[in-house]
Amino acid sequence: MLCNNCGQENSNEAIFCTNCVHYISDNKVQTPPPLNPVNISKDAQISSLSSSENADTLLAAFVGEKYDSYYRDKWFKDSEPRLEINNNGSSIHSFNLAGFLFGVFWLCYRKMYKLAFFIMLAITVIDLILMQILGADSYNDSINYAFMGIWIGLTGLLGNYFYFDYSVKQIKETTDSTANPDMVRAQLAKKGGTSWVAAIGVGILLLAMSILVTYFFAPSWYWVE
Repeated sequence: MLCNNCGQENSNEAIFCTNCVHYISDNKVQTPPPLNPVNISKDAQISSLSSSENADTLLAAFVGEKYDSYYRDKWFKDSEPRLEINNNGSSIHSFNLAGFLFGVFWLCYRKMYKLAFFIMLAITVIDLILMQILGADSYNDSINYAFMGIWIGLTGLLGNYFYFDYSVKQIKETTDSTANPDMVRAQLAKKGGTSWVAAIGVGILLLAMSILVTYFFAPSWYWVE
């Protein structure tokens, strides 16, 4: 099927052009277009997204320029693009260097604010628990640094899985609420991509939150030492 916007050849099942991400309209092949909440159900929308080509296009719209050069290979090296985790968990077993080096700052850079918040909160709470259990004699800064290192390592090991899961949820949330293809593309581009401002700004806020929680709940000996 030819795209009526750029002329790119696509499969008969494609809804979006793989070249320009434009909605493909063809009365002979597609369900009567244009798609809208009246003539297509949510189940039908999700079913349409199950094809490899459409999943590829929607993920590319959400992730941005790094999709083709990095994430596509990390997520689908040995399989077709999809909007679900492979049964063998292949999306989990790939390493993300940026996640390893920058931890929650990378999560914020990729706009995974909620996950970054819960990870930072978990680090802080468990560290406070260790303070209470070990006491002043056994607790030292090396334990804190080691624990932070474990979380940073997990972000590296599971970073691609975290980001894939987040991307799929955002795509399905968008397609559930909006059936217009051009609006879907615009909303995915807005929700996805990256933000250095968020990486720095939200990352600093999360660190400040951790320090504030520690200030109020850490035992008195922690501040004396």
